[in-house]
Amino acid sequence: MERLYQPDFSCIFGKEYADAFIYGKIDSLVWPIFTDIEKSDLLKNLLKLKNLQGREYFYIRKISSEDFLVEMDCSDIDIFLFQAMDLGRSYGISNEDVIKAVKAFPKRSRGILSFNPLNNSLEKEKIISSLQDIEKEIEIAGIVLYPTLLNLNLNDNNESLDKLLEYCSDKNYFVKIDLGNNFLPYNNADLCDFKKLHTFFSHHPNNIFIISNIDVFGDFHLYYMLLKYFNNVWIEIDPRTFGGSTPRKCFESLFQIPGFIQNTWWRICIGSATPTLEISQMVRGFLEASEKLTFAQMNILRTWSFRNINRLNLKIFKPIQDIDISKPKTLIEINDKKVIETKCEIEIIKTIKMRSYSITQLIYLTDIIKEQINLILKNYPEYNNGELFLRSYHTTTSLIINEHEFGNYLDLHYLFAEISKQDTSPFLHTVRALENRADFNHFDHRLAVDFGNRQLNIPIINRRLELGGRENIYILVTFGPRTFNLLFKIVLKKEN
Repeated sequence: MERLYQPDFSCIFGKEYADAFIYGKIDSLVWPIFTDIEKSDLLKNLLKLKNLQGREYFYIRKISSEDFLVEMDCSDIDIFLFQAMDLGRSYGISNEDVIKAVKAFPKRSRGILSFNPLNNSLEKEKIISSLQDIEKEIEIAGIVLYPTLLNLNLNDNNESLDKLLEYCSDKNYFVKIDLGNNFLPYNNADLCDFKKLHTFFSHHPNNIFIISNIDVFGDFHLYYMLLKYFNNVWIEIDPRTFGGSTPRKCFESLFQIPGFIQNTWWRICIGSATPTLEISQMVRGFLEASEKLTFAQMNILRTWSFRNINRLNLKIFKPIQDIDISKPKTLIEINDKKVIETKCEIEIIKTIKMRSYSITQLIYLTDIIKEQINLILKNYPEYNNGELFLRSYHTTTSLIINEHEFGNYLDLHYLFAEISKQDTSPFLHTVRALENRADFNHFDHRLAVDFGNRQLNIPIINRRLELGGRENIYILVTFGPRTFNLLFKIVLKKEN
């Protein structure tokens, strides 16, 4: 469903991400622990670690790399991120474990490295050097810090940490902050409290941070507030804190938090913590919980929740489809039709050929229109004032002027999509049409009548298109995907 009614995401994320579905779904947290891949001594010690009752601190299912691939394919997951756990102790998950796992799945995996940024200049150089060496072996998505287990105060004057964060910013690596909600001993939870993270994030606006391992039924509401304060902060949902509930109930609980979807749909990622829990269970719970949401919320979450990380680094998260993302998704061509110039005015006519790529789509036109106007005004500097005339030729399209805040854009897009998909069987426009074909798009025609206009006239004053500060131009295109044409005409008048 979400693919059929995809918005034009180029007006939100840029032309590279116009079509979300050319990018793969990502499992953002996988532990590199498989029966057929050799483990480091750190990892062997971690798996031996037991509590007083004789139970493992770090539970895993014993699966092979082949078992793992079956699980990923079953869940339609294309890419997985193997995560290390450097705790500065005799146990953990080494970066070498991550390197081995990524090399076992070179096309479908990336690494999340882990370091212990001790506060000294020697450690600073060692970390960066190690990072650069690993970059020669595998592709890296980001790094992860475990402050509560490292006894690391993020807000201390720490030259090693600052250098690491600066390097991550330059390389577009995200930085996960693991809150330490697990059973491992010597865990200082105070080092990741809300106030400390608030201060830390405010001091590092150039990094992308992902808060990980949040207790969904505990202090989640508090940490979630950080996403309201900082646009560079993301959130990861994983099953390490799901105890006593199911993935479905956990997602339902999150979706019911006022404002959660609005604030996180474009900054959320989901990890399975495999081989702790199957990704299939996470995907199933997510789909079941999102089924109860509004049409817009369901579609936007299903489109991006497992794909958001793709937008953080285009160098390592490339489209999984063979497609040229440098080309505009909607614009096909612009043809010059006619130029008529008299002593007092000039009339320039063009046709703009475009394409929608979902059934119903609200397409952003402002940049295309302004670019053409600026080109004309540059070629004719003696003209300052006139008028733009814009017209669509199609009975199931409509030109609309409205605010381009991306939430408003998405609300309008999904409103139109939801209207257009209603059952048209009671209406007369379902019989064999005069063109000898079945027509069944009553609501597409109604949308063209009820919303927007067939044509727009907008003044050009002092070489500027007279749009309000929040006004932008769209075209609503239904009954697609389809190509369509716009008539673009400018009349410019000479001053006396």
